[in-house]
Amino acid sequence: MLKGLTIRWLAKAILQKGLSALPAAESANYVFQRRVARSLPASEAAFRRKFGRALGHLEAYAEHGPSRPVGEAVVYEFGAGWDLAIQLSYWSLGVDRQILVDIRPNLRPELVNVTIERLARLRGELEEKAGRTLREPGVSSIGSAAELEDRYGIAYLAPCDARATALDAGSVDFISSTNTLEHIPENDLVPILAECRRLLRPDGAMSSRIDLRDHFCDVDARLSPYNFLRYSDRTWRLVNSKLGYQNRLRRPDYVRAFAEAELSIVEENVTRPEEGLAALRALDLDPHFRSYPLEELAVQALVVVARPRAA
Repeated sequence: MLKGLTIRWLAKAILQKGLSALPAAESANYVFQRRVARSLPASEAAFRRKFGRALGHLEAYAEHGPSRPVGEAVVYEFGAGWDLAIQLSYWSLGVDRQILVDIRPNLRPELVNVTIERLARLRGELEEKAGRTLREPGVSSIGSAAELEDRYGIAYLAPCDARATALDAGSVDFISSTNTLEHIPENDLVPILAECRRLLRPDGAMSSRIDLRDHFCDVDARLSPYNFLRYSDRTWRLVNSKLGYQNRLRRPDYVRAFAEAELSIVEENVTRPEEGLAALRALDLDPHFRSYPLEELAVQALVVVARPRAA
């Protein structure tokens, strides 16, 4: 059954599975992470990484997006998260209009306020990293998601189905997603990407960062980033909770999904550690994953920039 077990990751998997059965699973998970595990708010190191990823997405906009300034662009993101670290970083970097959608209202004003405070306090450091002047976010806190639009130009729509948003076709200049696609069930992936294709203007672009590792390795340092490739679909379903769902798709699967959604990849960067091949050879891979080249299985992160395919 579950090979290569260590207690820490399995305990988290069982806990998430139990919480996911509760009527208000997301709220229960949030309370646990905030009050018990104390993993929220995220560390300042994590915030700095998110700011760097916001910079990376906007570099993709500058290179592959429309010629209009980013301040005139409409930016869209699905799966916005709890603290809006990337989205408020966009605002600080000059983005004036954003549309964020979530399948359920996940935004937490108290975590957003931590992001606002960090943007203000670390402004000098972040300006040095960005090589430009940043906008000052102010010191007052927000009390609800509704306040974001007036202060930061962020429209937060939740609940909203990213497969069918009801937003106008061709109304978006740029789409970004950060460590979101790996949490989407395979059957929903192409519909969500196809909706992105519908929303994008003909000269628009989409930038996606995808984390292909077994996410349980973040809570258990002894666990291989490839550990979840050991298990059959049936076995993996025993521990794969909707609260931390991982689809286990590999790079070729995402490339194929973008193509099926009529999005043409114009830039691709992969993170494939040198030790990855040796680590994979030491694992007893499930037969399904043995059909992939080891070089593809070894990819731990993928950054894809795509544009709408011409009609």
